Amino acid sequence: MVDLANPAVHWLKIFNRVATGSLAILLSSCASLKAPRTLFITYSIDEVDFRAETTQIRSFLNKYTEAFQRSNPDVNVVFINYKSKNLYDQIARDSSLNLGPDLIITQQFAAPELLARDLITTLPSQQDFDAIYSQRIQSRAKTKAGYLFAPWLISTQIACFNKAKIKDPPSTMQELEELSASGKRFGLATNPFELFWTAGTQGAISEFSSLGRGIATNQAYPGIQVWLQWLQRAALYKNISFNENYRELSFKLKNNELDWITCWGGIELEDLKKTMGNKLGVAALPNGRSSKAFPTQVFYGFSLGENSSQSQRTMALKFIRSNVNTIAQRKIQLDDLGFLATNQNVSI
Repeated sequence: MVDLANPAVHWLKIFNRVATGSLAILLSSCASLKAPRTLFITYSIDEVDFRAETTQIRSFLNKYTEAFQRSNPDVNVVFINYKSKNLYDQIARDSSLNLGPDLIITQQFAAPELLARDLITTLPSQQDFDAIYSQRIQSRAKTKAGYLFAPWLISTQIACFNKAKIKDPPSTMQELEELSASGKRFGLATNPFELFWTAGTQGAISEFSSLGRGIATNQAYPGIQVWLQWLQRAALYKNISFNENYRELSFKLKNNELDWITCWGGIELEDLKKTMGNKLGVAALPNGRSSKAFPTQVFYGFSLGENSSQSQRTMALKFIRSNVNTIAQRKIQLDDLGFLATNQNVSI
């Protein structure tokens, strides 16, 4: 029988982890063992294309955190990624061994769950962050408990198209339908998160908002009915196809199976640029006759892990501030990555 309370057994487990390549993680993430000037940052990646996206995201992170590293050359920033489906459990296991991260790169949908599981702590100096973020962005990152994460960048749905096939992208849904009737091939996603932008074009957003707030009304929700009718009609068009998600849409645009798709900035946009070169066009999503498109957005930012020592917490906050200040945020927005700045003082 293994005695888990035996110190020798405990250290044997530690060295087994080292044997599997965990030495850097242990030294950089354990509050009692970590190297004096090391900052451990973790994040998640989808299982699909895990290896390729690991390389791409790591390159992005290295590029856009180099300002911190230049001004803090004695600090070793260590990134470690987990598969998305394992993120909560992996951080929980690490934290139970006092091996949790100093920072977690997260977004508005995951941060509440991380807090509920006691894997992160709210940010201090709330007034300082209030001065950085607009009310709209605060609503994504802040609760009564405080800031769950410090928003870093915004990924917004856009339109990507083949300029060799479509000279002028549609600015309205009517133009989209007319172009599809002329033979241009359009691709939409079927999952609700990526398809919801079309609800805005049909004037259904206010009705969805009232439903979300639990407001009881006697109306028949005409906007939602119009939206559902449009989806039904679009599904019958020969040149408008519905696809699983942005990955499938990107694949088909690169392989000349589609001429126009909804897409995202960041890694996806960079991948499309590498494949399509000057043929790639980017535009805003088309609006409706009397209402605007409602592109969905993902707010990425930094949450504070629970296991940091006082010195690690100080470095983590310094890292956050170096990436959300006006200079760093302006660089992100000017670099044509498809990301928007979160700092309200950045105006391009």
